[in-house]
Amino acid sequence: MENLTLRKAVELAIKTEQLGAEFYCEMAEKFSDFQDVKAIFTRLTKDEIIHEQQFKSLLKQVDDSAIEKATGQDYLRATAMFKVFIGDAFANRDLIPTPLAALTNALNLEKSTLIYYTAIEEVIGKQDILTEIINAEKEHIQALTKVILSDAKFRGMADPW
Repeated sequence: MENLTLRKAVELAIKTEQLGAEFYCEMAEKFSDFQDVKAIFTRLTKDEIIHEQQFKSLLKQVDDSAIEKATGQDYLRATAMFKVFIGDAFANRDLIPTPLAALTNALNLEKSTLIYYTAIEEVIGKQDILTEIINAEKEHIQALTKVILSDAKFRGMADPW
């Protein structure tokens, strides 16, 4: 089994954020007639770009000689979550028929990234940047869940329950 190094984990996180930003930008354009939905996806796009930069900053701090070996379970879980994230979310994005389907897909993406980043944290330990990103993923999940379940009007990512 391949070692999960901090560098590999952070590089994969950067790619995840890039793909997430692309996806959210496409969904904002696709559902631009629905202003609330467009606003959600526009905000998510911006957040993913910020997260990408945060991970790039974290990557600069990585010591190439330090190899952090994941347990088999952590590595498999992290890899599986990433494959689910890539395979399910991005393979059929042009077939997403409705704003609700797009929001549900976004919720699933955010859950997958949260699980992946939590797995990274279990392997490499607490990192301030990673904790900040994990907290943002949790906020995204809460906001998306609120909109999906309550059909509430969205007033921004900081909109309280």
